[in-house]
Amino acid sequence: MDAVRCSVEYLSEFSDCQSHSVRIIQDGTNLFLASGHRDVFVFNVQERRVTTVMQFDASVTNLALSEDKYRLYALCANGGLYCTPLPQLSSSSVLVNKSPDRVLDIVSDDSIVLKNVSLQAFTIVEKILVTLSLHKSIWSFDLYEEPGSRPLRKLACFQVATVNSCRLNTTDKEKSVNCPPVLTCIYPKGSTSVSAQQSDLHPYLEPRLFRLLFGVDASLVNSPIILCGLPDGRICCFPLLVPTLAGPRGEQRSPIRVLQSLEQPIVFIGTCVSGEHGPQCLIAVGQRGKLLMVRSKQASSEAKEADYSFNEHSVRGPVLCVCVDDKRLYYSTLNDLHVLQFTTISSSEATGTESQQQTLTSDSLGVCRVVALAQPYTNPTGSVQLLGMSLSGRLLRVNLPQASEKGNVSRLPSSLAGQRVKDLLASIGNIWERAESLKHKLQEKNESLKRLNQVINVCSLLLDTHGNEKKFNMGTKHPINCHGVARWSSLLQRDSLTLTCVLENSSGCTLEHGWTLCIQVHPLSQYSNIESSSRTYSFPLRKLDSNQKLDVTIPLESVDGLSLPVKVYCSLTFSLANLFSPEASSPGVSQLLTETGSISAPLNSLTVDWLDALRLEGSFSHGNIRHDSVTDGIQAFLRARGALTKDSDTTSKSGPVAVVIRVSSELLKAKLHISVTSSSETCTSVLNWLVSPEAIGQKKSVQSPVVCAYSPDGCSVKIMAKEVTLGDLCSEGPLEVMEIRVESTSVAAVCGLHHAILRRLQVLLRDSTVKGCHAKQLKAQSLCEAVRHVESLYKDLQDAQNQAALGGTMTTNKSSEILFRIFLQLRANPLVIL
Repeated sequence: MDAVRCSVEYLSEFSDCQSHSVRIIQDGTNLFLASGHRDVFVFNVQERRVTTVMQFDASVTNLALSEDKYRLYALCANGGLYCTPLPQLSSSSVLVNKSPDRVLDIVSDDSIVLKNVSLQAFTIVEKILVTLSLHKSIWSFDLYEEPGSRPLRKLACFQVATVNSCRLNTTDKEKSVNCPPVLTCIYPKGSTSVSAQQSDLHPYLEPRLFRLLFGVDASLVNSPIILCGLPDGRICCFPLLVPTLAGPRGEQRSPIRVLQSLEQPIVFIGTCVSGEHGPQCLIAVGQRGKLLMVRSKQASSEAKEADYSFNEHSVRGPVLCVCVDDKRLYYSTLNDLHVLQFTTISSSEATGTESQQQTLTSDSLGVCRVVALAQPYTNPTGSVQLLGMSLSGRLLRVNLPQASEKGNVSRLPSSLAGQRVKDLLASIGNIWERAESLKHKLQEKNESLKRLNQVINVCSLLLDTHGNEKKFNMGTKHPINCHGVARWSSLLQRDSLTLTCVLENSSGCTLEHGWTLCIQVHPLSQYSNIESSSRTYSFPLRKLDSNQKLDVTIPLESVDGLSLPVKVYCSLTFSLANLFSPEASSPGVSQLLTETGSISAPLNSLTVDWLDALRLEGSFSHGNIRHDSVTDGIQAFLRARGALTKDSDTTSKSGPVAVVIRVSSELLKAKLHISVTSSSETCTSVLNWLVSPEAIGQKKSVQSPVVCAYSPDGCSVKIMAKEVTLGDLCSEGPLEVMEIRVESTSVAAVCGLHHAILRRLQVLLRDSTVKGCHAKQLKAQSLCEAVRHVESLYKDLQDAQNQAALGGTMTTNKSSEILFRIFLQLRANPLVIL
């Protein structure tokens, strides 16, 4: 686009403008300026100063001069239409002209001629006030006599329904202000009703096109035509002076018809010269740059009058304001001010089917931020002057060069035209390469955003699940969870305890490349070094779709041997570097994300204890048991509790060691949902829950109230369950108690199994509540005896510790025997878990 050399002058400066409400009306040397505020300025162009400030009650949105130019109409935001005499015609006009200071004229409410909050636009034609209002999705054209007396006499009312693309009502007036409707009056050229004063207020159209567009009736009576550009893009028209006709049933027919639709808000409707014989073109400009030109076709060779044509063009938008002169159209896009030149191709040069074609040539004037334009003025020298208002409130005068100056510009020599084309083609090639590179980068960013969105969704799901763990514990399955089962496996005639973890994806998300399943194993023994013995296993995921599972197996035995119990933590991690593909062209961002780290979201946690590591008889080969490691395992376990040293004997020489846990039968049945009534079946169900909790509801692995198994250290153990009746514990009567007894020659096995059973009972009592159980009233005597027994054991324990601390003659073996005896007595008379 070529740039036209022009000069810009700053005539004055006002406050910042509201771009949708700026109006400029020029009357000779005076300008009427409304910048979207309460004040309307009367500016004298020759003197370059404001002569009068007219102040209204509300911000002014539209202005118009009466046809005699003696009164000013102003539409305000409060819905009031004011009519006030111009300051030059007031009684103090002589003083105003002589005074160098501006005069403040406050317009009172007495000047309101019409009050309608839904009023959108108005115009004055043939001493008729035409208003346009919007009420309940109906556009209403109301015609009044020009204000001469109060109240106004209404002449007619025509209505047009809105369309779906413009859902407006009276409450949406503020939204419609950004694209207010445009009202324009067009006269036929040569009309006797057009006076010299009106010729510069309203455009006119040559008679033939006027008759073709608006009908013979309007042309015969020289009726002005009201054209309205609605915000939905429709251009409606109706004649002002043609009487309305009645329909076949006697109803009044609306004279309004839709001329065309630009499908975008209308900014301007006017006329322009499109040839050598006067104004032959009707022009409408849309907000987004659509330009409509309606002109009559040339007469055919048979001297028959041809029809008219609608031609649509596009200019750069958005268009804020427009004005026209004889053969040019000026429009502002806020970023620049453009001039559109209309030229005609003669029949000898035309290549189309028509004898003449319209071409558009657009030039840039290099002026930005213009939001309102007055009618162009051509001085005697041939140069064009444009008066406009900028967004910052500056009044500008743009002086364009004479028409002959542009015509004398030398054309480019033909020898340089080829080089210019080559340069343009090279520039197009460079732009294409840059566009392809940007397209590739955009695709990479879109893929990265998709991965990031997937990661955020998964993390949100996991964090919500982890934060609402209580809700999910009530029988609800986690969308993404990991559970494990401990099993013994044999490899090269050596048994080892492994943990099989199953990752289940029951959510709607897909765990794609970049996610890693991390399993951390932490021994709970006080003797082991947690930092050195803790282990982490990572399993990268390729793709785990919804409703799929992943099985992984990890060893539970470390270099120092098997140390139970252990805590297993499962989590999902995502490395931020995987947001970018390996061939991504953003190494800096990828390196930054790599240094940042990863996102980790917790899953489930579980504890593997001695009960999980039991091997039932008949489920393995006896030759694989490592009996030679029994003593080492027991010593390691008791050393972890601080009870023995390396040389201490942890195997009972007097026989098997036993511990007993007593639990209320009613409590166990309620917690485990045991419905059988037989005592033997109840005991079998309790042992099944202890030995293989994952088999609940499946085939039972225990068939009798006695479980014979081997502990992880290779010693044989027995777990027995039986129901006993205690008559001296509860004041309400005998109490049914489930007695769980553990026997083994290995003290370590007995302690480990005792700890595991107590832990299971704690988890069972914590996770749910019992319905139907009531508090038991215990006998005070039995409780006192139990307390006295525990106090005596505590006294024996303190005496043994004091002798060892004072350096007495007590040997290590004797101290261990005392501690071992206290341990057996504590477990020989246990309390009952109610």
